[in-house]
Amino acid sequence: RLVFIFQDLIKYTPASHPDHAMLTEALNMTQHFLDEFNIIQTKSMFPNADRAQRRLVKNSFIVELSDGHRKLRHLFLFNDVIACAKYKASGRDKFTFELKWFIPLPDIVVVEDESLGANANDARETSPANIVALKSQASTVRDQILAEERAAADDKKIRIGGRGAAEKQRKKLAELEAQLVLASPNLVFRVGARAPGAAALQRQHVFFLSSEYERTQWIDSIHALQASSAPPAGSSSISMLELQAWVTACRSYLQTDMGSYLLRSGRDDSLLLGDLQLHIGGMTAPLDTAADYYIVVEVDSYGHYFRKAKSKLVCRSAQPRWNESFTLDLEGSQNLRLLLYEDAARPVLRGKCTIKLSREWVSESAGGSVARTVCVGGGSLTLRLRLLPPERSARRVPSAKPGALFGNKITHVAKREKRNIPFIISACVREVERRGIHEVGIYRVSGSASDLNRLKKSFETNAYEAEQLLKEVDIHSVTGVLKLYLRELPEALFTDALYPELLKAWGATQGAGTSVDSGPAHTRRHALLKCYAQLPDLNKNCIDFLLNHFVKVNQHESENKMSLHNLATVFGPTLLRPAAAGAGSKLRTDLLAAGTVDAMAQAGILYCLLQQRQLAAQLSSHHRAPHSALD
Repeated sequence: RLVFIFQDLIKYTPASHPDHAMLTEALNMTQHFLDEFNIIQTKSMFPNADRAQRRLVKNSFIVELSDGHRKLRHLFLFNDVIACAKYKASGRDKFTFELKWFIPLPDIVVVEDESLGANANDARETSPANIVALKSQASTVRDQILAEERAAADDKKIRIGGRGAAEKQRKKLAELEAQLVLASPNLVFRVGARAPGAAALQRQHVFFLSSEYERTQWIDSIHALQASSAPPAGSSSISMLELQAWVTACRSYLQTDMGSYLLRSGRDDSLLLGDLQLHIGGMTAPLDTAADYYIVVEVDSYGHYFRKAKSKLVCRSAQPRWNESFTLDLEGSQNLRLLLYEDAARPVLRGKCTIKLSREWVSESAGGSVARTVCVGGGSLTLRLRLLPPERSARRVPSAKPGALFGNKITHVAKREKRNIPFIISACVREVERRGIHEVGIYRVSGSASDLNRLKKSFETNAYEAEQLLKEVDIHSVTGVLKLYLRELPEALFTDALYPELLKAWGATQGAGTSVDSGPAHTRRHALLKCYAQLPDLNKNCIDFLLNHFVKVNQHESENKMSLHNLATVFGPTLLRPAAAGAGSKLRTDLLAAGTVDAMAQAGILYCLLQQRQLAAQLSSHHRAPHSALD
């Protein structure tokens, strides 16, 4: 790469410039050094002096789509050829490379134009893997291994029988990780081979990468070699046998890091889990040139970087302002990477910066966000970050059998989970606030029946898998499973005992109307709040949590069209309902006969409580605003 830098500097430095001679000398010295000292001793391997000029420019493991199936490959880019090899086992925990194909440098085409054959069908898999299930299984096995390690350390005993079980668990984890390495990448990178003088491609190879930065590096390296480097003499006669010897020789010094769910950096607890709320502001210091800019956000996960978000395009500006917010899920994460791109005929990477994530941000951002200014592309970019820790119960697999959640008493669920609010309620609310709060008709539109069944089964059997699945399904399926859970509670959250009292408080002031300031409305509100205060602590915690969430949803009414009245209509009959009395009960018959009146009262009671909660939130925001500029 140093050679490329010197070549570019010389290209744009006039011969009359005092630095031109120095740069030329540095280039010659570098090339001479590379010829004399080649990292794989090519001169001893290949007596031909032309071959000794071959240098390895870039390499990495990569996923190739071959006959509709993902295959693990290793891609080598030399200064005269690109070669793809598969991993071949050669003993326990050892492997070598078997060359699959190669393309000489002049014939390589990075396929970005659809007219050259790039289409969605090329990247279609025969049977895609279930990533959610794989992650769930890997995390479960990982947690079991770590728990056994901690138990062994506490006991300070070496159990002979335990060694075999631990080894079996590690082998199982390695197999799951290998499947995840194949299944996780989703950024398409295409390389084709064009015959000299031909317009069409002879063949095309499809790869998957997880990082936009990695994809950019591959594309830029190929174009840079083709633009500024003449291939070694005789490269047109490259043979499979010769290249096989080269890639085999490379094996001795390459370090292939495929990451691990047991990855440690000092200590395992340095890996972060949860959500990162990121707000990208704008450039406070201008960039060198006015152009069309956008930002790509990447986060690492157990050793791999993944593209998580892409900002909008800001056109013709040297000081762009994006003012965009993103919520990024963290899983085994340590670093946040920001890539600044200029949108041109081919996107150009103008700058990159990496921010080390800190667990301390959880406490720092408790009342708002952590402000940071980073240097990227020669400018200064403002950020706000807030780290939200994960749901604790989502990191363990519950021992609950099917039926222990839906239709079960909320007191039993909370006791089993050791939580003030059941995980299903907090997880669904969190996901709605993460990506669904602007969705039109949120909580009114129905979700997919198949997704609801999948979510219900996951919440019953594996909380980790349920959390991952929440991120995959349509947001209306998320709201659907929350409503289903609340609807199937054997007793509504406002309790059977308080339901008649709430109806009585509501009916005692029929002329209250909808104004919060009228005398009758004040009397009604006071009577309802008096009933509300009698709720059990667990029920009150859950209702408080939901009411605060509904007020947040309503704050975006201009986008989601969900007024307080709409929310009360949806959730009133779910949160407030009469006890399921016996078939011969006169009370039950009366309630059924007055079902319409009940539904109106249920919505009206919840609407009144939402108005009260909205007013409290507005007053709290008003008092806090001067002190909390980052909120």
